[in-house]
Amino acid sequence: MDDHFKWAFGYCSARGYAEPVEATNPPALWFEAGKPDQLGRFILGNASGETAAAAFAAVDAPHTYVDIAAPRDAILPHVPRHWHARDPMWLMVTGADVPTARPTPDFMIEVEESADRFEATARHSDGSLAAHGVLGIHGATAVYDQIVTEPRFGRRGLGSAIMAELTRCAIQRGANECLLVATADGKALYERLGWTLRSDIVSVISPSDA
Repeated sequence: MDDHFKWAFGYCSARGYAEPVEATNPPALWFEAGKPDQLGRFILGNASGETAAAAFAAVDAPHTYVDIAAPRDAILPHVPRHWHARDPMWLMVTGADVPTARPTPDFMIEVEESADRFEATARHSDGSLAAHGVLGIHGATAVYDQIVTEPRFGRRGLGSAIMAELTRCAIQRGANECLLVATADGKALYERLGWTLRSDIVSVISPSDA
């Protein structure tokens, strides 16, 4: 299965969405998000600019995302007028090895677990929320999402600690491959932890009057 498709299944687990389904118009995976500003997403995987253009033309609903695993310069010329291209993102991959994380003695990390989802929360000794992250499991693939450190607790190794705790959970569930989609803010952290780039992700949104 295309890594972008694998990511979509694990992402839906992490977010609590129903599993993606196969769509025919356009040919893609589709999942519903059910938000006012995000009806749902078409996941095209590794696709050409021409394939992306055909997908855009098939979308007639507002606030619909179309995500493609391809270089931005191959896709952006095909984006229709009035559609919004989101900031650059990258599909990243690593094996299921627990990353090295420095001690965080002033913080406690707790994990909530369900059938296909883990949520890790780090709190300072005063009870303040310090960092957070979610992991979705689908088969042998673990997908990381919403890895966030509160600004006042930055540069204390909490992002790495959350990732390490979630990875331990992934290994316990038998995961052997880890995926995530990184923004510019998180990309450097993940590279330091040994993640590698698999592809650009181009994500565009249909207008409110589509």
